[in-house]
Amino acid sequence: MIFYELFLRSFYDSNGDGIGDFKGLEEKLDYFKELGVDTIWLLPIMKSPAFHGYTISSFYETNPVYGELKDLKSALRKGHEMGLKFVLDLPINHVAVNSEWFQKALEDKEPYKNWFTWANEKTNLSEKRHWGDDYIWHEIGDKYFYGLFGPGSPDLNFENKELWEEMKKVFKFWLDAGFDGFRLDAAKHIFDYDAKKMVFKYQHDKNINFWKEMLDYVYSVKKDAIIVSEVWDDQKIVEKYEGVFDIGFNFPLSGDMKDSIKKEDTKKFVKSLKNNFSKYIDKENDVETKSGNFLTNHDMQRLISEYEENEDKTKFAYSILFTLPGKPFIFYGEELGLRGELVSVNYTEDSQEPFQWYEIGFGPGQTEWKGYKFNPPYSKVSYEHQKNNSNSMFNHIKSLINFRKENNWIDDASISIISQNESIVKIKINKDSHSIIAIYNFKSSKSLLNVNKNKIIKCYGIYREKSDLIEINGFTTLILKE
Repeated sequence: MIFYELFLRSFYDSNGDGIGDFKGLEEKLDYFKELGVDTIWLLPIMKSPAFHGYTISSFYETNPVYGELKDLKSALRKGHEMGLKFVLDLPINHVAVNSEWFQKALEDKEPYKNWFTWANEKTNLSEKRHWGDDYIWHEIGDKYFYGLFGPGSPDLNFENKELWEEMKKVFKFWLDAGFDGFRLDAAKHIFDYDAKKMVFKYQHDKNINFWKEMLDYVYSVKKDAIIVSEVWDDQKIVEKYEGVFDIGFNFPLSGDMKDSIKKEDTKKFVKSLKNNFSKYIDKENDVETKSGNFLTNHDMQRLISEYEENEDKTKFAYSILFTLPGKPFIFYGEELGLRGELVSVNYTEDSQEPFQWYEIGFGPGQTEWKGYKFNPPYSKVSYEHQKNNSNSMFNHIKSLINFRKENNWIDDASISIISQNESIVKIKINKDSHSIIAIYNFKSSKSLLNVNKNKIIKCYGIYREKSDLIEINGFTTLILKE
């Protein structure tokens, strides 16, 4: 299973308004088949005032800029006929200020007023969240509400069990619409305020109990539902949620992979495997929660911008991603090498520029909701430019996806770290009767290897024969049969 994170607004525009939409998605389903991905993770498509969609004004309506519910159902139905699956990003931790629920709560209407957390005379209104320097209490009229993610995102109060039942209805609504599962945004934040002590505090046990009840219900509606969780924290916290979700994003590994390649540091990479990927190291038992492996997402800087336009490092990073066990995820446009820098998580537009279909930057279906800042016309990051270029980022990613699909046993494999020096990391990837060796050159310089050339299956990079040795270029991955 290979996931593609899609921001619909930036994808394909069917009606000429410059915004990607459901009909545009349906028109371009062939693109996903060509690339080779099989599961589309759609960023929020519910009604929302925000460009990113993560503040929901109605959980039961589609965003009108994307089209009507019938348009969405049509796209999902056609995708299913083509063998694709769809996961909906569902942020239930908070809502939009203009949501009906919150507006009725401001009027003290039942039951909505109890669906949010309000300050009283004992509340410390100067309390700030533990990352950044932002206040968690926000004034509106004569009230203060709790909003950990900012004044545009009033947190829902799940101490109220009525909300649990309401959320079950939300899950069922979108499953009935045709989705195959959910990506659960901010999964550790459902209970992050201690109502008794009146302070911000993660309550992981309460979170886990909540999700177990929600997911039991989801599976009762769709027994094979796909559940992906976002628990953005260090490995000790992530491990608390082991077995609750099908797939959990591996944020520590993501950061370490990028950093180790940037610094050409094999020690950092191996250390991260041991610390953040230990459930796959020399283990034969099945992993309860699969590692969701990724390099970038909608809250992060684009990879090629992270590497200051170094395409070799970018390609190398993806060759590692697609040879590790777990479930690989790719953020839309990364397969073209789209650029994008991130000022802060409060301003992510610059990492979500339009997907470029044409080298000129404009044409039928091209989205134009945002001007090109990092990917102007003739930047060689268009599908048109790259699709027939054998050395392009697109065809590199496509080749890696094809390799992974041909070796889908890797998803549940175990790894053994065979060796590591200043330049090379060598691992064994094993599952039942399947076994391969992956050799990664983390340096920009060439390396000599004592390798039997007849055992080489794939090379992502360049290698050449040197007498009885093999010489590989910098940032090259060599795959061998054992």
